[in-house]
Amino acid sequence: MSRRILIIKSSSMGDVIHALPVAYDIKKAFPDCELDWVVEESFKDIPALSPFIDRRIVTAFRRWRKHPLSHHTREEFGELRKTLREAHYDCVIDIQGLLRTGLVARLSGAETWGYSKDTIREPLASRFYTHTLAVPESLRPVRRYRTMASRVLGYTIDPEAPHYGLKVTPVSPVGVTGPYAALAVNTSRAEKLWPQQRWIEVARELKKDGLQSVLFWGSDAEHERVLEIASAVEGAVVMPRSNLRSLAQAIAGAACLAGVDTGLTHLGAALGVPSVGIIVGTSAELFSLVSEKACATVGDKGVVPGTIEVLSALHAVMHAGAEESGTPGR
Repeated sequence: MSRRILIIKSSSMGDVIHALPVAYDIKKAFPDCELDWVVEESFKDIPALSPFIDRRIVTAFRRWRKHPLSHHTREEFGELRKTLREAHYDCVIDIQGLLRTGLVARLSGAETWGYSKDTIREPLASRFYTHTLAVPESLRPVRRYRTMASRVLGYTIDPEAPHYGLKVTPVSPVGVTGPYAALAVNTSRAEKLWPQQRWIEVARELKKDGLQSVLFWGSDAEHERVLEIASAVEGAVVMPRSNLRSLAQAIAGAACLAGVDTGLTHLGAALGVPSVGIIVGTSAELFSLVSEKACATVGDKGVVPGTIEVLSALHAVMHAGAEESGTPGR
């Protein structure tokens, strides 16, 4: 009988993406295992991009806590518990480390692993696990998640060479007539935004290189921002509000991607699109882009990169990407 393993990494978008190399590592070490993944419903399309994940188990804690005692919430939570128990997992690994993910681990009724109380975001969660390991939060997320899983399951990894192996069919957005650049200008935290005028300058320069700019949004405020940028750049396209699978397809077809520290930017790097991350309000040491292909990160917390720096990085990763694929550079 094949081994049954459950990974719990339910949110947020960027963190789920950073955890996906764990699926490749596990399936490389145990090709015949059955690998399931717990993910919050808002991000359920992300694990679906990995051919190494056999089944997604979807939670809805963000919705459930709004009506915790409602019949619908209790019914869905009961179904979650039933699904976890009936799977009879050989090993459950919580690589998130929150009270709610620790609870999911406990609900499985299986042998569970999580971070020690000194290396976990919510220390009380460590009480939910059968075993704990000290894996410091100071590690970059991709390396931390891979280290945790490899130590639990007893295989070795090359910490400098994560592999995503995502499968996405590229689809050009409506209104795009040729090569295009994906611009992830929005983020939920204002301190991570890059100045709007600099986005306009980058998009105009990319237009000179023969690249249309495609912009994305997920809220009214974000929609207003991308419309203002697009209105100042000839040929720029604002993609309709879309689900994560459609966004992944659009990003996968891009010649390059530039974006702030947000999930879509990390998705571009994970898909192997030549990508540049623009760090403004977070740590570049922790949140630089990680990819199997050409990528770069500019800026740092409190260090706002200029337009020329971003454009230079974009040209460099596009050139490197062309060399990797054996196609002529732009």
